[in-house]
Amino acid sequence: MTGRYSRRWTSSLVALLLVTMLVPGSAWAVTRSQVDQACESSADALDEYRRAQAAFREAAAAYEAAQVEVDNVLYRQQRTSDAIDLRRQGMDIARQRFEEQAVEAYMNAGSSNALFFMAGSLDEIITATKFLNASASDELDVAGDLAAAQTELNSLQGRLQDLEAELRHVEAQRLDAKDAQESAMAADQAAWEKLSGRCADLQKQFEIEQARAAAARGGGAAGVPPAATPGFICPFPGSSFIDSWGFPRSGGRSHKGTDMMGPNGANLYAVASGTVSVGNSGLGGKTVWLTAEYGTAYYYAHLSSFNVSSGQRVSKGDVVGYNGSTGNASGGSPHLHFEIHPSGRGGSAVNPYPTLIDACR
Repeated sequence: MTGRYSRRWTSSLVALLLVTMLVPGSAWAVTRSQVDQACESSADALDEYRRAQAAFREAAAAYEAAQVEVDNVLYRQQRTSDAIDLRRQGMDIARQRFEEQAVEAYMNAGSSNALFFMAGSLDEIITATKFLNASASDELDVAGDLAAAQTELNSLQGRLQDLEAELRHVEAQRLDAKDAQESAMAADQAAWEKLSGRCADLQKQFEIEQARAAAARGGGAAGVPPAATPGFICPFPGSSFIDSWGFPRSGGRSHKGTDMMGPNGANLYAVASGTVSVGNSGLGGKTVWLTAEYGTAYYYAHLSSFNVSSGQRVSKGDVVGYNGSTGNASGGSPHLHFEIHPSGRGGSAVNPYPTLIDACR
């Protein structure tokens, strides 16, 4: 589902009355057939918009999947690198023991073991017949441990090379998906602009109701009632987004927010009056926590820069920062990762999509 520039969505009494008159019995029960009827004069534009909207959803989902693939390879790459570091540390300890025992064996056996110090590599030392014949069983154990550790290290290094090649492949796919998503987003927004005012009003309300219904069927993904976010405004007007709550992430995580795509450097707004705290991390990049006066906390991530400082009080509608791709979004499409925490900053996140689709559509 896509967002629109805030100027598109007027909340004037005239628009509300128009929808009420067009939908007898319930001002907010809009059907697809009623949208078709209202858009009869711009049916071609509506068809174009629906196709563009479906294409954007598909492209956004494909980009999400491509990003997950990149994250998974990076995760496996990091685990393999960590395993290599541990093996090397273990080998350093074993090698020190081996060298100490080699010296001891040489001192005990005399010059017959000079082969140790003539060998050109660890493998030559380990396999040297004179040393093996002269070594005690514990010395043989150390040599065997070193040989096994070296074999395992070689295997891990080969796996790491394979992962580096795989990363180049999935990263190329992610970049292709990024371009496709941004192209689909632009087409979707351009198609929306062609809808007449009356047609757009009903299509907007239809999409909001569809989103609410889908969220209501989603159990824990249903979001929060408006009472938990009184006076909420769109944090990123003009952005495009889908319901990506629960999408898989690397390390067994799942997505706990909504990614709102839009131009790099675009204004991001305080959705409520309250107090802010800024931060910077490898995951979220430049982040802002906004704790509203009524207790709900809102999380903004991947900002390019801040327009506020920690401890500052802001009013609803103030610019808190600018859209970007910092943190683990580096190299991807600029976007705002947005979360809602009804119980405050330390509480659990809920799906922000139903709230956003209402405010940003």
